[in-house]
Amino acid sequence: MGDSKDKAAPGLSRRQVLLSAPALAAACAVPGAAAEGPAAPERGSFRIPADFEPARAIWVGWDEGHRSFTAALVQALRPHAQVEVVVRDETAREAAREWLQGQGVTVEALGWHTLAEAMYFVRDGVVFATNGKGDLGVVDFQWNHYGRPGWCHSAHAPRAREVAACTGESWQARQDLDRALAARLGGYVFEAPMVAEGGGVESNGQGLMIANEALVRQRHPDLPLAELQRRVRALPGVRKVIWLPAGLAHDPVQRGTIVGSYVGWGTGGHTDEFVRFADPRTVLLAWPEDIDVARHPVARLNRARMQRNVEILSRATDAYGRPLRVLKVPLPRHVERRVVLSRDADPTWSEQWSPDWFPARERRRQGDTVTQVAVTSYLNFVVANQLVLVPGYLEHGTPQAVQDRVRRTFEQAFPGRTVRFIDAMSLNWYGGGPHCATLNEPLRPRGGAAASPPGAPSAASRSGGRG
Repeated sequence: MGDSKDKAAPGLSRRQVLLSAPALAAACAVPGAAAEGPAAPERGSFRIPADFEPARAIWVGWDEGHRSFTAALVQALRPHAQVEVVVRDETAREAAREWLQGQGVTVEALGWHTLAEAMYFVRDGVVFATNGKGDLGVVDFQWNHYGRPGWCHSAHAPRAREVAACTGESWQARQDLDRALAARLGGYVFEAPMVAEGGGVESNGQGLMIANEALVRQRHPDLPLAELQRRVRALPGVRKVIWLPAGLAHDPVQRGTIVGSYVGWGTGGHTDEFVRFADPRTVLLAWPEDIDVARHPVARLNRARMQRNVEILSRATDAYGRPLRVLKVPLPRHVERRVVLSRDADPTWSEQWSPDWFPARERRRQGDTVTQVAVTSYLNFVVANQLVLVPGYLEHGTPQAVQDRVRRTFEQAFPGRTVRFIDAMSLNWYGGGPHCATLNEPLRPRGGAAASPPGAPSAASRSGGRG
């Protein structure tokens, strides 16, 4: 794919912002709009909605390095939801308008927003919250560039100067994207006492959240699981958490070794790569094909991890004590490329790698050859009202029969919705996908609708099981 080798615009690549994590604040709600805004509503009435719920709009970012994908994305989404485009400055705005218009997109039908805090993988910078009265808010998670401090410590410890240089301090803009968007929409800000990205926040909209324990621990290396449990359950509307041990092996923290000579560039296990809700009680789980497990070491790691996850999910219940339905979704064939390590590597190019990015104990050297495995998964999909837009891999080695089974599984999970595939390989090399590049803004009820989330059982039918 051409875009997979285009250089990402400075400041917009998923892995370019660095942060030393600040002290976490106590959870509270503050107006996200102007200082004269309305008083904050009751925090307990808010919840984190599910992606499968109705959306008023889908937000997308802009990056020159992913412009071909973005045009295809916008074209697919536009018939099903309002599309809002967020750019960093007027130069990016004009470039985006010119390119999209040249690709046949009616740019006048799109919403355009210039925010200095904009990032391409907008999902990871913003998590919405809503209530039954039509109020909108954002959950203000702390930002540390996908676990960058821990990755730098692993790569360079005990050399304090190298760790500090690696970690950097260029974090302020992306840290405040959620607040900027809340101000733009007149929403509220709920300060969250933890580090997280939207791609790792999986909610069923009814009080249940699925979390990757390895990912959350990596972001908070000094906190015990009991404290992490408390902080997750302090998020708007969350009453129960299902902890899964690990995500996909080919989604490592930042750039790193998966196994042997196989390397990858990822998030450390975002849930949107391996486990997703299709409705309040239906969970989709990534599942390696037997043929891949037999011949590929990365697939064998994934099978072991997903086997543990499916065992946990099969015994789990939702926040009302109701059992979950688990559907296995085949993983596509691994997509790989050979990479020669060079100390002159430019970190903004996904195919350039340096031996200095690996821990010294791995003994990577200038000129060594490694195999990069893209972060491919059918579960990095977007739900835009009646559309389910799924990454497709027919052009990258996955057999038609496998993708046909994936389609049937999605049609079973999302009855009555249109399932379409889109080539997202340019994003997969950076650890992203269509879900990462989009943000669902929930449809807000008008006129004081009931506060219960869609699909929740009535009070008379609720059983126990809060956990």
